[in-house]
Amino acid sequence: MTSLATKLVPEVVKNLIPYQSARRIGGKGHIWLNANELEQSERYGESESYNRYPDFLPHVIEKAYLEYSKDAVGGEALQCESLAVRGADEGIDLLIRTFCQPGHDQIIVCPPTYAMYEFCADSIAVNTVKVPLAEDFSLNVAAITPHLKDSKVLFLCSPNNPTGNVIPHEQIVALLEASKDSTLVVVDEAYIEFAPHTSVVNLIAEYPHLIVIRTLSKAFGLASIRVGFLLADKSVMDYVARLIPPYPIADPSALVAKKALQQEGLAAMRRQTDELVSIRNWFAEEVAGLAFVEKVYPSSTNFVLVKFGTDDCLYQYLLQKGIVTRNQAHDPRLARCVRISIGTRASMQETLDALKAYPFN
Repeated sequence: MTSLATKLVPEVVKNLIPYQSARRIGGKGHIWLNANELEQSERYGESESYNRYPDFLPHVIEKAYLEYSKDAVGGEALQCESLAVRGADEGIDLLIRTFCQPGHDQIIVCPPTYAMYEFCADSIAVNTVKVPLAEDFSLNVAAITPHLKDSKVLFLCSPNNPTGNVIPHEQIVALLEASKDSTLVVVDEAYIEFAPHTSVVNLIAEYPHLIVIRTLSKAFGLASIRVGFLLADKSVMDYVARLIPPYPIADPSALVAKKALQQEGLAAMRRQTDELVSIRNWFAEEVAGLAFVEKVYPSSTNFVLVKFGTDDCLYQYLLQKGIVTRNQAHDPRLARCVRISIGTRASMQETLDALKAYPFN
């Protein structure tokens, strides 16, 4: 039976032969003259081998991430593959470039949501259909469904950025059922460690057109190493892997990721996440009690979205205090809203003190 991915992928990608780097082809020996590298170079840090292209370590961290993902859903066997990418953003870009033809295809997004889905589509002249979230930030399934037949990819973010909420499981399943013959469904789980029980990765076995995006940038606290993962059925990965660069992850980044995915690193991540959730809940409760705050939206992430009952979102006021937040006023749905990432207890106390000092009449 032909997979949906095979039906959707453009012929140019279907016929693409992946570039085989020297490291990927491999070989054994003690003199390496196969990759046009310098045999020696200056030393700029701890490593003595910056002159060599990276070993193909992504295989190692992909396997480790798959094991971690399995444990996170109660030890279930996951019928999917893992692909290491340079942050979730590259994963988004790869999926659009793999399955969408410029000037011909379209994707679906549900704003307010992560802006990179639309940006990546725009960058290669792929159209974006926008179906706004409902008033409570849940999906408008009835409004999305008619667009599925004409769209290659549907992007969902759960927990969602910038609203912080989890998309109800039954809504995702309803869309997976409706898109079986037409559309790939991508669920961006960048913040999933803050709500691990809501992951849909175990549904890939039943819905091979489901793709899950993950990252080490959030709960793992490794934003600077630029490592993310795609989790998908082999039928999808067969095509995405054709577009992956020959040396996708630099060795220093891969080595850090490898350590983070070992038991000690995972335990540290979970302790860190628990502490951050505690600080988030305390901060949200304190901010919600301020007279000029209209609403603090429920969050399953490492940030809170705050709507102020003032003329603006207090972004400039906080900036004057040396506190940099994220102004969301560019989206009409989020007027007077600011997104505040959760930091240390001391940083959040300073932010709270600054808000309490706001001259509100």
